[in-house]
Amino acid sequence: MKTKVTALFAALLVSATIFGQGSKFNAGRFNNNSENSDSPFSFKIGYNLANVMVSPEPMGLVDSKNGLHAGVVFNNIQLANKISFQPELLYSMQGFKVGGLGNVGLHYISLPALVKLDMGQNASLLFGPQVSYLANARIGIGNDLFSVSYDGLFRKWDASAVAGLEYKVNNKLTLGGRYLLGLNDINKDFDLGKNSTFNDYFSLKNSTAQFYVTFNL
Repeated sequence: MKTKVTALFAALLVSATIFGQGSKFNAGRFNNNSENSDSPFSFKIGYNLANVMVSPEPMGLVDSKNGLHAGVVFNNIQLANKISFQPELLYSMQGFKVGGLGNVGLHYISLPALVKLDMGQNASLLFGPQVSYLANARIGIGNDLFSVSYDGLFRKWDASAVAGLEYKVNNKLTLGGRYLLGLNDINKDFDLGKNSTFNDYFSLKNSTAQFYVTFNL
């Protein structure tokens, strides 16, 4: 698994480098987050309030979990007047708490591919899909005094619909918030016998609010 994750990171970083070099020769097509910087990307760090939507609802047994996300935001590709394309590469800590027993931590490598609409007054609306790869899952007991790495219960790939707002403070700093709505069941479809599976009884979909800052060095 580590080899696959490392290869994915390497491929994306190479793509980012090529993308950034190309932007220098196509300045008219790109809308950089910083007008005074020729950097091909900006950095992002933020807070996650993560949870899952459970069907059927387990009577309040599942609760939200705090986490972080961080990564890079690539230069916006101008599509039309006030409309651009913003790809990102993020590491995102999601999951959920299970009553007072412990919690499940889901560690994703996420690729948002967002359309960015300039609304004026330094504000922008973002929306689009996100694909995520589960790099690791940890099940913690109590206050995480004991945790084990175990992702056998969850699917490796997840898809989400993303919508949010950003406010550009200046050419170096942007503040934002967004909501991620999971589109597919993250449970693995275990066979429980008698022609029934785990997904016949429970469905889990990610639900995450993110608040963040994007900056250029």
